Amino acid sequence: MKPNHRPPHRPPGTADAQALLTRAVTHHQNGQLAEAATLYEQVLKRLPRQADALHLSGLIKAQTGALAEGIERIRQAMKADPKQPIFHANLGRLLEAAERWEEAATAFRNAARLAPLDPSPARMEAAVRTRLGQQGPAAQALLRAMALEPADAGSAGDLGDALYDCGQFLPAADWYGRAARLEPHRVLAAFNRGAALRDAGRPDRAEAAFRALAGLAPQMMEPLEQCVQIRQQAGDGAGALAAARRLLTLDPGHSAAVRSLGVSESDPVWLARLVRLDPLADEPVLALAGQLYGRRTAAAERAYRHALALAPASGLALSGLGLARATLGVERATRWSLRAVRVAPGDAALAANAGSAFQLASQPEAALSWHRRALALMPDDTAAWVNIGTLLLDANAAEEAIQPLERARRLDDPGQLALAYSNLGVAWMALGLHGEAVAAFRAALDRAPDDATIRSNMLFCLCFDDGADPVEVFREHRVFERYLPTVPAAPHAVESRDPDRRLRVGYLSPDFQRYPGPGYHFLLPLIEGHDRRAVEVTCYHNDRSRDATTERFQAAADRWRDVAALSDEDLDHRIRQDRIDILVDAGGHMSRNRMPLVARGPAPLQVSLPLYPNTTGLSAVDYQIADPRVAPPGADALHVEKLIRLPGCVLCYRPAESGFAPPDRPPMERNGHVTFGSFNNITKVNAATIALWARLLALVPTARLVLKWRGLGSGGGADRRLLAAFARHGIGAERLELRGITPDPYQDYLTIDVALDPVFANGGTTICDALWMGVPVLNQSGPTKIGRWGATMLDAVGMADLVTRDDDGYLAQGVRLASDRGFLDAQREGLRERMRRSALMDEAGYARAVEAGYRTAWRRWCAGLPPAAFDVVDGEGRA
Repeated sequence: MKPNHRPPHRPPGTADAQALLTRAVTHHQNGQLAEAATLYEQVLKRLPRQADALHLSGLIKAQTGALAEGIERIRQAMKADPKQPIFHANLGRLLEAAERWEEAATAFRNAARLAPLDPSPARMEAAVRTRLGQQGPAAQALLRAMALEPADAGSAGDLGDALYDCGQFLPAADWYGRAARLEPHRVLAAFNRGAALRDAGRPDRAEAAFRALAGLAPQMMEPLEQCVQIRQQAGDGAGALAAARRLLTLDPGHSAAVRSLGVSESDPVWLARLVRLDPLADEPVLALAGQLYGRRTAAAERAYRHALALAPASGLALSGLGLARATLGVERATRWSLRAVRVAPGDAALAANAGSAFQLASQPEAALSWHRRALALMPDDTAAWVNIGTLLLDANAAEEAIQPLERARRLDDPGQLALAYSNLGVAWMALGLHGEAVAAFRAALDRAPDDATIRSNMLFCLCFDDGADPVEVFREHRVFERYLPTVPAAPHAVESRDPDRRLRVGYLSPDFQRYPGPGYHFLLPLIEGHDRRAVEVTCYHNDRSRDATTERFQAAADRWRDVAALSDEDLDHRIRQDRIDILVDAGGHMSRNRMPLVARGPAPLQVSLPLYPNTTGLSAVDYQIADPRVAPPGADALHVEKLIRLPGCVLCYRPAESGFAPPDRPPMERNGHVTFGSFNNITKVNAATIALWARLLALVPTARLVLKWRGLGSGGGADRRLLAAFARHGIGAERLELRGITPDPYQDYLTIDVALDPVFANGGTTICDALWMGVPVLNQSGPTKIGRWGATMLDAVGMADLVTRDDDGYLAQGVRLASDRGFLDAQREGLRERMRRSALMDEAGYARAVEAGYRTAWRRWCAGLPPAAFDVVDGEGRA
């Protein structure tokens, strides 16, 4: 019998399956995916682990939208045949499409291991690693690819990118150079070589590379721009500017050249031009906003909004918008600052800006928290130390402000040093240490001579400095305008030169409110008292704050303008458009002033209403209101302005509403001792005043002295400094009482018998408040205007006996007030009513006298005559 032979074992249907697979591949290659998919499925029914069918059907599933199933099919193919590099490579591609980047990178890495001579998987792995931000592994993969294909310029450039992103700038420059040599038309590689050399700290080699590229691609402006930037960084400002201007010669509309000029010259004009040329670039918009902030804040706010439209997640734009809106007084401005710090919680500058925004929004606790956050992130952040000092100043804690401001000064940051010195000056001034304050202001001006705010602060401080020569103080005021930008003279579009027509008078002030300035007491009665047949009033409110008194000012004005957010240029234009005949400045060099605006001369005539106790020093101010006592003969020589001397008093006082009235009997009756008091700003309580008051207390051993001002009575540094100063003159703390301010400023006058006016720098509002509450004021007249307020106000009320000429006279009258009950009673008796009937409160008479002064000045101008000093005759201006 024949043996029973069998053929070798083959799975059933193998031949059919191979035929089906061949047909499926043909359909697949011809783009007939549905037919191919059907045949692949038939193959897999016969041979479920057929690797090629699994792989190819997986690709079709991915192509037809079933990406997850496609990935799974190819994984099954890899299990069936794990040695096929194409399976791993295609799996990587599908994982890329599914954005499963880590798995894709692993798949490409496995493909590269299985095909060690093929550079493609390594390049694909590098692309995914780059997408993942894994620049080191990307560079390793590209090095493997370059070893296999050394002439691949694209991979050489990509390797340069990976190494650059790893911070390996010099190796990156070598690979960029190789890419550029392999394919000279690859200008990007040549440009990147220059950038890598620049960032490696090789500016000379970098500039040479950019110059070579500029020769290779003469129409490409970026290399020339880089040359400009390198020159700027090298401190070659002239070379940078010259190069930028050459760029503009080649292409007047080229944004890079304009950008270079904008950065080099810090000129918003160039940056605005750049934004117009390239409105979709966020960087120049941000730079423009930064330049505009502080100059034209409303325009800066618009620029920050533009930047946010281009880059909604820009922390710098969000932070800048918050600051700009807070500066403009917009409600909820701080929400933008909070968004900024959420975008970049580790950025100290954004945290400091958030603190500044809250500071501007009058939320000091939140501001302090953010400034401290900035310091936690960057302990030597000078701006944060300055801001903390400023916050303490705003909280009337001048003594406590000195330490952080000194810390800021010692950090020696050139960008912050002027402000640190200036705020130190404000702190010393608040404590009555004017010599130290002036020295700090001068140090600030050494670093920022053109800063008008710092210079105004110094001038205001000099008014209180009893050691300063009045002639030198006048000269310092004259110097102010030398540091202002030169503005071409512009004509005034007045309604007509009719000398008798209704005058358009504009009042410029930050004090159209109850606090913190004297506006309510001295400005409101004048503005409400104007004869509207003779005067049309426009109020220019230079402050963001408003209160019920602001509403009264606004109701009294014929026109109202909120101008705090306007630049000097815009406000100048606004005043000219309003055709103001006489602009009255009521701020002088005090805080929140607009002296640079006034210096531009926006009105034909400009008048200073002297709530500020000195000349403005500005040639553009024609007149200053005065009276014969505050400006005796000889005072004209220390004024740039011509003086209009009123017949009554330089100011007219209106008391605030209060439930407190003068007591029938002096407090000494219930206390058993006389109580002196001074509720003046303690900047006026200088060393000479303390020494004099200590002598008075020594002469009246039972007397007590009450000092009241913001920040006193808290046990803080200002308290300690005052108590120590009196102790050095033998006056113990038990004889002094320090109090902070009260909601009603008249309340504490019920507790004192006699008010003591500081020497050299008299009170103003406090003299009037004391007299209104029936408290006589002991005064010493001084050699300057700030020392003559008491003389004019007390004389106007008929109390010239309390105006003394020297320390001995001051002490003699002080002792008499304390010991001669009859004399004290005579001074206190009916004082409120006497004051009410005096020139100090004659609102109608004051308004008519001021109007008469305006009219005379206007008539001279209409006649083409220069300003000249004159006296208003008593009763002039009355109907």
